[in-house]
Amino acid sequence: HLHCSLIASTYSFCLGFCLFGNDHLNRAVTASVASIDDVARNFKLAIAQCNALNDTRLNASRHINSLSTAVRKEADKTPGINETVLNEVEAIISSLNEEVDVVGTDLAQVKSVLSGIAFLEQTKLYSERIEVERWILCVTLLSIMLVVLFAGVIAFCRQSKKGAVVFSGLGFAIFIVAWMLFAAIFPATVALADFCADGGSFIRSHLSNYTTDTINFYRTCDPRPSHDNIPSTMAVGNISDQISKIHNMEEKLDALLSKLFNQSGELSNGTHLFADDITRSLKFIGALETTIACYAYRNDVNVMENGICDGAMLGASILTFCLFFLGAFMFVLLLIVSKSWHLFTRLPSDYVEVDDEDPFFPRGNDSTIPVDIYGTHVYNPRTRFANSLDRTEPSTGTTTATAAVVANGSANNHPSASTALLEANDQNTPLWQRGAGGPAITTATVNNAPPAYDAFGISNEQR
Repeated sequence: HLHCSLIASTYSFCLGFCLFGNDHLNRAVTASVASIDDVARNFKLAIAQCNALNDTRLNASRHINSLSTAVRKEADKTPGINETVLNEVEAIISSLNEEVDVVGTDLAQVKSVLSGIAFLEQTKLYSERIEVERWILCVTLLSIMLVVLFAGVIAFCRQSKKGAVVFSGLGFAIFIVAWMLFAAIFPATVALADFCADGGSFIRSHLSNYTTDTINFYRTCDPRPSHDNIPSTMAVGNISDQISKIHNMEEKLDALLSKLFNQSGELSNGTHLFADDITRSLKFIGALETTIACYAYRNDVNVMENGICDGAMLGASILTFCLFFLGAFMFVLLLIVSKSWHLFTRLPSDYVEVDDEDPFFPRGNDSTIPVDIYGTHVYNPRTRFANSLDRTEPSTGTTTATAAVVANGSANNHPSASTALLEANDQNTPLWQRGAGGPAITTATVNNAPPAYDAFGISNEQR
């Protein structure tokens, strides 16, 4: 009993730690998946801002081309135009076209870095689904083990052989389940340890070098709240500088056109549209710098890494070791319980069926028991007194009936006081049938007979 109790307690302890490790693993993976989702959503927002900036860039390029055509028309209509200023205007317009194209190239590079969003979304989707199914499976199986163990302990405490046999069968089933769980979780734990130790090659096989370097930057950067704290792998800083340069060139172009064509309406409208494009571009690049800044990703990237390589690794290790000890202790517990079957075997009973040869109460006398047996004999003082007179031990002389017998001289000439009541002459008659028939009662006997009592023990003299 002591060994089984110790093994069962240790088994329950291991089951509790298995549930703890499973929950710890689930919380760590859930936190990591949530961080991956945050990073993916920020990347998607950055891609949307890049697309908006690129649309503005395309509009600016069309407006520059329209402005170049308008300048050429106005120059043809204006006689004696200053060719030096006109050449400078055309050079500025050509430079603006080149700068706008460079902005488009840099935007394409930024979008290529952010293209790792697809891998992050797939990782988030599969990790979340697999973790939910794994957690439900482990909790269900471990709960079944706990219920079986609890039922087995109850059966053992009640010394039930049937319960011990059933527990042995179910215990063998959960013994197999425990080792199957161990066989599935142990390789996964080893794979997780290998990934945390050297997972760079696996990540680089699914992400570009720029994306990997960007994530490493977010892991080690200083999260100060400034727009210039952005990864160098993205050309966002170059885009911001180029847009600022385009803005300065646009202001210079506007001044030269005003000087050369004296506030032409068509040219003023063209420069105004281009200025609006530059203003929107500056707003978009500012929003993009905020979206990809260090402080927007630092916490999520660290939680993503720590959740997988710290919390999940700890939970998986606890679950693996506890499952191993669970299987070992379950094996020992099954051996002890199987050897205790004979302890709970019911021994044969000493009960013997009463037959007709019973000397104390034959079966044939069952039908002669009166209905009012309790009121007639059990609580009747006259019967108890008469039975006391039939005993062979010497009388103490304290009763009236005994004194009357002694006074008459001899007990042989007068029947005892119990003769009239119980028919002492027929010893084979049951006690409850000894009151019917018999010799006549003498006057002395009647006078010296004990007072009559009713069924409640009250004599006629006391009434």
